[in-house]
Amino acid sequence: MKTFAFLTLCLTSVFASIHPDWRHVGSSPNKLHSVTFAVAQRNNFAADCHSLLMEVSHPVSSSYGNYFSLEEIKKFSVREESVLAVKDWLNQRNIPFRTNLNEDLITASAPISVWNNLLRADYQNFRSVHGDKTISRTHSYTIPAELKDHIDFIGHTTRIPGANSRFGFPSRVDKRQQNIVIPSLLTSYYDITRTSVTNQANIQGLFEAGQSYNPADLAQFQQTFNLQQQTAKTAYGPNFPQNCSTNLDYCGEATLDVEYIMAVAPNAPTNFYFMNPESADPFLDYIDLMSSTQNPPLVHSFSYGSIATEDDQLDMTRFNTEVCKMGLRGLTVVVAAGDDGVANYIARNNASACGFQPSYPATSPYVLAVGATQGPESQQPEKACMSNTGGIVTTGGGFSYFFPRPSYQDTAVKTYLQTAPNLPPRGMYNPNGRGYPDIAALGFNYAIVLAGQTLAVSGTSASCPVIAGMLTLINDARSAAGKSSIGFVNPALYHLHSQNPNLFHDITQGENNCCAGQIGSIVCCPYGFNATTGWDPLSGLGSPKWNALNDALLKI
Repeated sequence: MKTFAFLTLCLTSVFASIHPDWRHVGSSPNKLHSVTFAVAQRNNFAADCHSLLMEVSHPVSSSYGNYFSLEEIKKFSVREESVLAVKDWLNQRNIPFRTNLNEDLITASAPISVWNNLLRADYQNFRSVHGDKTISRTHSYTIPAELKDHIDFIGHTTRIPGANSRFGFPSRVDKRQQNIVIPSLLTSYYDITRTSVTNQANIQGLFEAGQSYNPADLAQFQQTFNLQQQTAKTAYGPNFPQNCSTNLDYCGEATLDVEYIMAVAPNAPTNFYFMNPESADPFLDYIDLMSSTQNPPLVHSFSYGSIATEDDQLDMTRFNTEVCKMGLRGLTVVVAAGDDGVANYIARNNASACGFQPSYPATSPYVLAVGATQGPESQQPEKACMSNTGGIVTTGGGFSYFFPRPSYQDTAVKTYLQTAPNLPPRGMYNPNGRGYPDIAALGFNYAIVLAGQTLAVSGTSASCPVIAGMLTLINDARSAAGKSSIGFVNPALYHLHSQNPNLFHDITQGENNCCAGQIGSIVCCPYGFNATTGWDPLSGLGSPKWNALNDALLKI
């Protein structure tokens, strides 16, 4: 019998205390389980990727828009000897595997008993208190000595996802009701003058964690609001439209996403990606999928998030690097900032959990994080969305504990920290961390069609696909002018804002100390951040004046 030494990796999960919404339900040693080996990349690649990304993304750079192909990225990122080491190790044990096109993410499948033996793990089953998910996780694992210099971490091991559903508080409306957001309001208020996407290469994608949508609802929505009739493409995974009439939470998020990204960017090819809801890390799964796609969407919308302090730092670091690589390809990743202010959803029904809990992946410096506003739907000035003023949700925002503040937002964030009113005590948050969100849009009282009903829903889950749709329209305008996609757009937005703040609606009212909820049952924490002139951790740079911003980006 072959024997081998192990390197013990100190990754211990304390889900019993951190995740009261999961229950231990035994073990399944014969269950087939997949893990992902994150193969180590070339030395200093993360720093090199950042430097290259700034060169192709900053509007003053002579290399702006000169993106790289997937093959080019592979040549300067992949460490071939590490790829071979992992493949050999798996082959020697007769474990089947697949690789992405870069061969730096290798997913292998075997019974749990095999992983328990090879990784000195102890996989157990956990079921969500909602009863809709069962996952297998281990408190810790070890890396074989043969692989210790060849992998960064092994995914689908210790990380446990939040069981919280983002979709909630729907109310019935009809088309005649006032004070709701409908597509025509977004078009008029944000001055969106491009009415259709003309270049079918301008694909947009929706990340969905186990959510489905019903094409019949989409068609009814488009008919109700006089929109172009079009369908989305289920590009990955299943879609279960029959579930939408069973439980609104099975389809609410995806329905909101698909209806509004397509409403804002009519005629854009829209890809729907159903990611496994029982995955330990659906975000990394999505990145893995995109790294194996030759012609991925140019704009990606994520209306989901977890709590950054609960996520493994090696996992977040690798996700960050993979998103950097997406930027090198000219792709844009748009992420919702969260619906529960600074405290995040763990405090929604538990005031003792108040604190500063940044959302991930919104805190990645390589994504465009989107906050939520309210006001124009009621013919009022635009302000930060706040549950305690009737907004149902409170826009997320704050500062990362893990990712440092990127240079592109340095001036804007420093100005906020020097001039902001009523800042919380410095020891409660990381003023040197990546600040989020970067931008905002309306997030309160969106009319959607779900299970044949017209409902009103709220959240950064609404503002995120709206911003994504706006960026698809800008990509279309740039392609019509013979220019590249906007790619990693953050450096350009912050630079343009510094030159002309009037490209954005400045959001100067609001505080994000409260969690989502209905008036009378809202948890409001002692501290939050306040909106003010310029960038702030509620609305970022503000909400876009689309026509003016489009013109500015066309000039780059």
